Amino acid sequence: MSRYISLSLVAMAICTPAAHASLCRPAAAGEIAGYVSPFSSPSIISPVDGTCWVPEIAITSHDGTRLMASLFLPNGAQGGAVSPGIVMVGSWATPGQYEYMGQAQRLAKGGYIVVSYTARGFHNSEGLVGVAAPADVRDVSSVLDWLQANTPVDMHNVGVSGISYGAGLSMMALAQDARFKTAVAFSGWGQLMDQMYLDGSANYTWSNVLNLLGAATGRRDPLVDQQVRILNDPDSTSAQIADVAAWAAPRSPSQFIAQINQRNAPVFISKNLQDDMFTANSSMAMFSALTGPKKLLLNKGIHALTEFPGALLGEDNYPYDEARRWFDRFLKGVRNGVDTEPQVSMQVRPANARESFGTWPAPEVAEQTWHLTPRGALRFDFSCFCRKGDKGSLAAVRNSSSAADTVHNFSDTTATTGPLPLLASIRAANDIPIVTMMQSVGLSTGVRYEGAALAAPLKIRGVPRLTVQVAPSQARAQLVAYLYDVDAIGIARLITYGSRSVHAAVPGQTLRYPIELSAAAYDIPAGHHLGIVIDTADPLYAPAVRPGERFSMRLVFDRGLESTLVLPLRQQ
Repeated sequence: MSRYISLSLVAMAICTPAAHASLCRPAAAGEIAGYVSPFSSPSIISPVDGTCWVPEIAITSHDGTRLMASLFLPNGAQGGAVSPGIVMVGSWATPGQYEYMGQAQRLAKGGYIVVSYTARGFHNSEGLVGVAAPADVRDVSSVLDWLQANTPVDMHNVGVSGISYGAGLSMMALAQDARFKTAVAFSGWGQLMDQMYLDGSANYTWSNVLNLLGAATGRRDPLVDQQVRILNDPDSTSAQIADVAAWAAPRSPSQFIAQINQRNAPVFISKNLQDDMFTANSSMAMFSALTGPKKLLLNKGIHALTEFPGALLGEDNYPYDEARRWFDRFLKGVRNGVDTEPQVSMQVRPANARESFGTWPAPEVAEQTWHLTPRGALRFDFSCFCRKGDKGSLAAVRNSSSAADTVHNFSDTTATTGPLPLLASIRAANDIPIVTMMQSVGLSTGVRYEGAALAAPLKIRGVPRLTVQVAPSQARAQLVAYLYDVDAIGIARLITYGSRSVHAAVPGQTLRYPIELSAAAYDIPAGHHLGIVIDTADPLYAPAVRPGERFSMRLVFDRGLESTLVLPLRQQ
């Protein structure tokens, strides 16, 4: 770190405004009348607002790798006016030099020097994709070196930002290069292993989407494909999984919280709650561990989609509008209140209204426990003259009966994150709920537990947790849990979900089986009730067994083996 500080002092001494290369020229007389925008007249100073866009810049990184970038300069920069700067890091598989064009223009109009670059290994940036490897993080610093040497940037006020892959790199650059004063991270991650292999269930759909996009748009380090294959292969050994976890650890921003906290660096995080690629859970945990100035937005939407119009097109956009306020506060010193307002803003489905919390965990949110009681055998009960055994219950009191509910992996059930996870995520983000009928859940391949009708709305805010007691029929098996908002006739709207797999269980031995569901912000209306469905497969997750390999899971109930659903609820 001292090397970077020393380099900064030397560069500041020699890079006076006169020493900077001329990147833009004034518009000629004939160009002024026909001027439309910086994008149609690159490298020409706008006669309208004085900004200038330079689209094709080759930056030589620390190891000689060439990274392609674009630059937006504010009014006065060509004359040497010192301005705060922002480095924008490209997302996975995107041409990052163009990804943030609209937002970079808005920031330049606001007085910022903005450089955006395509991450190493993608498109026309050289090198191999290393998945936030140390070389990728050092690239961010190399881009800042270039910015310092070629523009009149105020090196005391430089921020770093990005979406997705760029978000993770921004957080790690903030931790490792003290020249960055603040970071703004959209749709990033906290712990990489949690995103790829949470609770032993591989994120099959999204890991393969990322891998295929990486192959189509870049040059991956061969190790990347190998790690994805290991996680998705049910025959991978525990040693192989441990090796992947060791590889993922230094690629996890959460590993660098101590460095960020040590210098009290301000951090802005924006996450989308229907993001199955990088769920909000580990980012929320990372946010809670930060001790400096911080802001957390939890939005409706899938991965990167909520902020995308603000990035590319520069449209009015809540996450980016708040991010600009953040930059203004910490890079310009504008006292706009963003650092004194509640730290957390959460968008709640289905109304999509926003709620604020002072911090996270929030004192307004308390956990409430429901106890699962078994469905038992299918039977006719003369006491109520009704059929029983088709479902268990969710109750406020502890279960007192001894029984077991068994599910088999013969097939999937109607409970699902969506038969096509990519389309399902888009549906959920556009207020088209993923719906099933609770009565349609197969009795042999799934089990459902339902609560009583609610007298008042139930306001879920945070990470639900399900814990069951199970006895697998063999060493490896999987359960998937779905939390539903269920109406009076059994129409169930999916709220959230999660999975856990075992790979070395003792057949027949009962074990505690906690499942962490993805964070949610959802209001269940009065008159509806809670529903949980548990089955053995979902298209989102890699199976824990080979194709055709059969297993069963006995959910065991008795007085000494509690199965519970714990929900974080906003108090009335």
